[in-house]
Amino acid sequence: MDTSHITSSKPRKPHPAAYALHRQMLAVRRTVTATSVAESERASRWAQAWYMLVQRKLEELQHAPRYLH
Repeated sequence: MDTSHITSSKPRKPHPAAYALHRQMLAVRRTVTATSVAESERASRWAQAWYMLVQRKLEELQHAPRYLH
């Protein structure tokens, strides 16, 4: 049975690394557009935390078995 014409009603979830990278980008944007030093510092800490998560997820992906790529 050919199911290529059927579309899923549920959007696909992004890969955790892609999601973390997107959140990091938003945090960096918030850092740059902050209206105060305190807000910029908070956003910078968030950007750093998301960066570390991106790196960890990419590292996990790199060491995952080939059939999962």
